[in-house]
Amino acid sequence: MEDGFLVKLDKGDEVISTLTGFVKDQNIPSGFMTGMGSVKNATIGIFNARVNQYITKIYRDELEVGNLSGNIAWLEDSGEPFIHCHITVSNESLEAYTGHLFEATVLATMEIYIRVFKERLYRRVDPEMGNHLWHL
Repeated sequence: MEDGFLVKLDKGDEVISTLTGFVKDQNIPSGFMTGMGSVKNATIGIFNARVNQYITKIYRDELEVGNLSGNIAWLEDSGEPFIHCHITVSNESLEAYTGHLFEATVLATMEIYIRVFKERLYRRVDPEMGNHLWHL
C-alpha cells in the first residue's frame, strides 16, 4: 500500500508484541492503526489519574473485537517503538468492554490497517503522571 500496511495477525499471535516487532522490522516512523478480529486473554485497563496508575483486568473469554485503534511512536528514553492501542470487545452475551490494550492473544485473526506518517513521533516520560506522552 502506498500510505501504509495491511497487517494480518494469526491465531496465537500476541497483538501488542507482534505489532511492536512489525513496526521495528519495517522501521515505521509513526502512524495510526485501526483493526478488528477476535482475541482471548485480553488485558485491558483504564488509567486512574488520582493514583497515577492503570487499573487492569484480564478477560479470558473469547472476545469479538469491534474496534482496535491506536498510534505508533517511539520512546525517547529507550529508542523502542511504543504501540498505544485502545480496544472495544464483546463477549458471547454481547457485553462490551473497552480500554487501553496491554496485551491479548489472537483467537482466529486480526486485520489491521496501519497508516504511516513520514515524521518520527516520540514519547517522553511526563514527570507528573509517569506515563510516556507524545512529545510534539
